[in-house]
Amino acid sequence: TVAFAFGLFLGEGGTGKGEGYVAALVLVAAFLLARRAPLGAATGVMLVAGLLWGGAASRSRAATCEGRWKGDGTRAAIVRLGDPAPDSGGPVEADVVPGPCGGALRLRWPDGIPAAGGTTWVVAGRWVGSDDRGVLVVRRAKLLDARARGRGAVRGRLAARSAALFGRRAPIVDALVFAPNAALDPDVRERYARSGLAHILSISGLHVGFLAAWLGLILRKLSLSPRHRAVASGLVLLGYLWLLGFPAPALRASAMLVVDDVARLRERVAAPRGVIALSALAVLLVDPLALHSIGAWLSVSAIAAVIWAGRATRRSHWSVRALAPAAAATLLTAPITAYAFGTVAPIGVLANLIAIPLGAIVVPGLVVTLALSWVVPGLAALLAAGSGLGLALLDLTAQGAAAVPGGHVIMVAGWEAAAVWLAVAAAAWWLWNSPRRRWLIGARAAFLITVLVATSFRDVVSLDDCRCLAVFFLDVGQGDAAALRTPNGRWMVIDGGPRIPGSDAGRRVVVPFLRGHGARRLALVVATHGDADHLGGLPGVVEAFSPELVLEPGEPLGRPLYLEFLAAVEGSGARWHPARAGDRIEVDGVVLEVLSPDSVWMTLPLDVNEHGVVLRVTFGATRLVFQADAGLPVEGYLAGRVGRVELLKVGHHGSATATSDAWLGELRPRQAVISVGAHNHYGHPAPEVLDRLRRWGSEIFRTDQAGTITFTTDGQRTHIDVRRHD
Repeated sequence: TVAFAFGLFLGEGGTGKGEGYVAALVLVAAFLLARRAPLGAATGVMLVAGLLWGGAASRSRAATCEGRWKGDGTRAAIVRLGDPAPDSGGPVEADVVPGPCGGALRLRWPDGIPAAGGTTWVVAGRWVGSDDRGVLVVRRAKLLDARARGRGAVRGRLAARSAALFGRRAPIVDALVFAPNAALDPDVRERYARSGLAHILSISGLHVGFLAAWLGLILRKLSLSPRHRAVASGLVLLGYLWLLGFPAPALRASAMLVVDDVARLRERVAAPRGVIALSALAVLLVDPLALHSIGAWLSVSAIAAVIWAGRATRRSHWSVRALAPAAAATLLTAPITAYAFGTVAPIGVLANLIAIPLGAIVVPGLVVTLALSWVVPGLAALLAAGSGLGLALLDLTAQGAAAVPGGHVIMVAGWEAAAVWLAVAAAAWWLWNSPRRRWLIGARAAFLITVLVATSFRDVVSLDDCRCLAVFFLDVGQGDAAALRTPNGRWMVIDGGPRIPGSDAGRRVVVPFLRGHGARRLALVVATHGDADHLGGLPGVVEAFSPELVLEPGEPLGRPLYLEFLAAVEGSGARWHPARAGDRIEVDGVVLEVLSPDSVWMTLPLDVNEHGVVLRVTFGATRLVFQADAGLPVEGYLAGRVGRVELLKVGHHGSATATSDAWLGELRPRQAVISVGAHNHYGHPAPEVLDRLRRWGSEIFRTDQAGTITFTTDGQRTHIDVRRHD
């Protein structure tokens, strides 16, 4: 299986030229080695098979819309929705109606246009793509056929039944049973992630196992023969996989169950490693792109760890046998989750002891409830009440585990975070395989603790002891977030980055960055304005670090995010102040001056961007301007009142609505920083803005290209550095 996967990787990345020659050479070598080295010959054959399969998959994908739409631009297609789209919009799966191209597409559905699953639409919008994935950000949509068909129709009907039976809990029900893209509240996702129970809300092999176990019990009661039970179970699982869209984790679990059934029918013993390898091979055959899926890697790693732990602890005390599978799964998947998400939740080892048995009852109960809603609605309502109790207990478990201090670890996602947890897993393996002598285990544990303490001490003493101001422009995607460290080591934050369903830049990037640099509290938090790409991450930042003072425009927005931010500020006990021109704050010799807005400006009927807080930061002879999303109106209003600066935080992510020639002519920035997301659908930064910056002699730094950007100054000299985290 490993050889097939490697060949698949090579085949997908190749151009298709020379594949036949390479395959022929490997096959000849395998034939010559068949008798002397059968394992090597088999490996070569599988490598060739993977190479050819990957090439075929690459050519097949090149014929799809996703494969043909190279580069960003406006695209249109006729699609059939695989999910119902709520009025608030969001991610939606869709199948392209065959035409110039086909295949599946990921859509970002606009708000204000609810759509039923399975209906057919003409959609047009901006295609935001990279080499291996893309999203069509829909700007216009027109209904072509209101008749619901296919998988989307079934999902739509199930979603309607779920909403009628479970009310506000319906999104969780959908996520548990049939909807990979369920519109869950961000707080719910965050709660389950922090508690180590995120896999409960992501349809995986665990859910398939729940259903298969109960299905097996039911089929046994029907007095069917083993062969008929296996066939019936396989057909039901196939239908369920179709409904889900054949996700890799569910496909892996189903393949393992089928292999196990076949082995039982043939009265053979199936080696666990062989079952895992064969199921992984089945996944790669059905979906070659699963090789690049984090979910697939997590699924295979977790089940391998669980099986190993069960075998390794079969003679241990019952408490060890209970904890070992979850602990092993957490350790083996930790490097993957740290790399992809920057979050690891060790508390999940304990939380899963409660959540998994609950899930084994709740998930099948939900399935039965939804099925009976078509046949016996009255009984379905009663079952929904019982299942609702199970959902409440599951959510209570997540709340309790998420609240445990130190139960979850947040880091900056990337290879460095993965390396840390890989080292932890290696240390755990080393300790587990120590000879069972207490003194030796204790000595090894003491050695590991010493290394940990020494490493931490090294990090502390190696902190920059320069009496400098350090400004970190954080890579938060399509949004803004900056952290400032004063010469005395106090911290300030300007904006917290975006928050979208499933991702909070405040908790994912800003909080781990601050903690990694030793921050314990914030002297100041500035929310420049109420847009989600600036304000979204700040509630999490304020909750994690109680700030002394919070500045924001004080514009009374009725948006839920803004109200959540105010609640977080109130809960932290911070002082709150509406920023107005002339306000001046000094922290350890670093002076922050509010340039805009003033009270008169706030009364003008302008966009929220133009009411944002514009700051001038001064340390010694060095000055910086943070423009937020303020555009040409604010630049004109401030003309003649700012002066030259060393660095400009470019307004509105480099949009053409800001950074005029007149503004640059006054500021003359030597460096310009643009906080922007890669392949964003706004077209930021605008080419004309980049041209103007170059024309005025500014050195341009972009977070989508350089990652986190660090600017340091001792008040006279300046230095700028970049550091990628991926």
